[in-house]
Amino acid sequence: MALQEGPSAAGQIGAILKAKPNVISKYRNRLIAAGLIESAGYGKVDLAIPGLRQYLRE
Repeated sequence: MALQEGPSAAGQIGAILKAKPNVISKYRNRLIAAGLIESAGYGKVDLAIPGLRQYLRE
């Protein structure tokens, strides 16, 4: 997610991680609950904390 400029599709993240959809969904829900990511439309998520993307890139 940090390498992309905008929202990422959950399916794309799953393909990169080679994980099943139920695993991606589980961690998506955990990260949303923790406030690290937020829903950015159907099937998409984006980082919720300003500056986190740049921090992770460095």
